[in-house]
Amino acid sequence: MKKSGGGDVYYLATGSAGEKRLALVDKVYGPDSTRILSTIGIPRGAHVADLGCGTGNTLRWFADQVGDEGEVVGVDISAEQLAIAKAYAEAHGHRNIRVVESSIYETGLPRAAFDIVHCRFVLCHLARPMDAVREMAALARPGGLVIAFDVDLDGLYSVPETDAYVRALELFAARNRLRGCDPRLGLLLPRMFLEAGLAAPETAISHPIYLRGEHKRLWEYSLLEAGAYTVQNGICTQAELERLAAELAAVAADETIAVAQAAMPVTWARKPA
Repeated sequence: MKKSGGGDVYYLATGSAGEKRLALVDKVYGPDSTRILSTIGIPRGAHVADLGCGTGNTLRWFADQVGDEGEVVGVDISAEQLAIAKAYAEAHGHRNIRVVESSIYETGLPRAAFDIVHCRFVLCHLARPMDAVREMAALARPGGLVIAFDVDLDGLYSVPETDAYVRALELFAARNRLRGCDPRLGLLLPRMFLEAGLAAPETAISHPIYLRGEHKRLWEYSLLEAGAYTVQNGICTQAELERLAAELAAVAADETIAVAQAAMPVTWARKPA
């Protein structure tokens, strides 16, 4: 369990311990993310700030888009995450990536300097997401784009309904209440962007669903990875968590049950020139 510079609790694993889950996040949500970003348009030579970049999955995609004449700056509060992001960038030959250890609330990056300011699944972990959106807007140059992908956890369910996923959603909701975070924050992004002074926001939504394979298990893994935090804070007992893990594994193995992953709303808007 880690705290950010803003006091926010991040209860998921970081560094090498969380690398596999973050790679799975990118497998589940990455194709729709990059499709939407490609439709919006990421120009060659652009300067990009990728906030809450984690182990760098989106960093590397942006680096390919902007080319050697552009630059991508990855910001994360976790030195462990950034070490992995930097190692991957070097291994893939990306010389246009640099990383900065900092809070999303106060990045320390230059104001009005970036063509694209982006985050994915970051704001939902924050008790003060509006402050982070204001920081994103401040980093964008006049005419620059601010883009945020986030979550609507009400999109997490099984078809047909199972007690395991009903209970899983209850545990996610209880943890978010304890942390002061909004599990449906992605739906609020258009209004948040307007409040931050961004013009004419656009929005879309992605909602993956699977009958089989590891992709089906993403939010199961996320729930169980944070099991210690859940038990320590009295949200459930260790015995219940173990029973739930077995039930979720049984759902994953049953190809007659589909699991809809949490929906991923996205909002983008330009900073007024």
